[in-house]
Amino acid sequence: MRVLSVNERWLEILLTPLRDGITVAETCRRYGVSRQSFYDYRRRLHDEGVAALQPRSRRPHSSPVRTAPEIEERIVTMRTDNPRWGARTIHTRLIRAGLAAPPAVSTIHRILQRHGMVTAPIRRAPRTWRRFERFAPNDLWQIDGTQVELVDASKAWVVDLLDDHARYAIGATATRRFTGYAAWTAMETAIDENGAPRQLISDNGMQFKSGEGEKPVFFQERLKAMGITQLSSRPRHPQTCGKLERYHRTFKEFYADHGPAVDIQDLQRICDEFRWYYNNDRPHRALDEQTPSQVYETLPKVVPGDPRPKRRNHGPRTLKVSKAGSFNYRKRKINIGQAYTGQHVTVTEVGDLVLVTHTASQKLLRELTLGPVGSYHPSGNKRGRPRKTASATPELVVSAMS
Repeated sequence: MRVLSVNERWLEILLTPLRDGITVAETCRRYGVSRQSFYDYRRRLHDEGVAALQPRSRRPHSSPVRTAPEIEERIVTMRTDNPRWGARTIHTRLIRAGLAAPPAVSTIHRILQRHGMVTAPIRRAPRTWRRFERFAPNDLWQIDGTQVELVDASKAWVVDLLDDHARYAIGATATRRFTGYAAWTAMETAIDENGAPRQLISDNGMQFKSGEGEKPVFFQERLKAMGITQLSSRPRHPQTCGKLERYHRTFKEFYADHGPAVDIQDLQRICDEFRWYYNNDRPHRALDEQTPSQVYETLPKVVPGDPRPKRRNHGPRTLKVSKAGSFNYRKRKINIGQAYTGQHVTVTEVGDLVLVTHTASQKLLRELTLGPVGSYHPSGNKRGRPRKTASATPELVVSAMS
């Protein structure tokens, strides 16, 4: 069986009416093509020859909504000058630069792909751990150390502290050895600058805590004297201090670009530069592209001895209405009617009152008070009644630990 090229195939189709003495309609039925295609290809054969029978590009002659060439060039330049910036970061930077209508994040990503500046991501296994976040600044700090290499190939340490609520880099102290005294020096410096936290969490390193039944180490004694509650992560479970672990990765990338340091003083200079960049300039995906300093300064800070803060006013959330005319919010089912099926609503909490507005028109649809977890909230002014399949249990506050 001989394989025909596209040109030969279409040439055979176009010559069939003359060769077999059949009509164009019968030819098209035999080969499964439309008559419009037959006449188009016959016209191309007559005007341009056999070479014109090759398939042509389906790209449109004009693309009115395509990104302007100057903006695309600007995106490529930003990526070239900052190889670690992704589509989200570039999108945020364009907004900060005053671009009124920047391309969507997905569009920026496709532009980077088209220029060969990003590669396909590696597929990872689904994450099974549970995320948590404290509800106020200084409610919980995370502390740990990371090791770096200096110019002379000797090792040094950086003791880092991070606020759990805002991902704010509380402190970064360079030291030659990672001891309990070095850890407390970093802690003391951070307290002088930002105030003391209510709680502090660390791993089970000997710098931070003693073994079971042993005398408390220096770091433990100082925390206790200041009224700071000390928490420890689960052994062999770095996800408990995952925010700080991710911070270390970002710092290592910065250090690879701006290091290595000559000595401890030079390492401290690099740490200070990175800390300013991380807190005040770098948009953070987990903070809706805000900087940690913006989030850290929004709410009042917690101090040792304060009761644990609870989330009172939830930020606005945009949710899609189901076919049943309802949506799920904080483990409750709220009904607004099937007339809004497939549309989006914005849910805002003001104290104990929940406001539901239509996202597109900003029309207020409902005002209600949340019932117990698992309850169904019908339309009207009735309070939510528990479902038969769910027990009315108090709401669980998501956090790392009490």
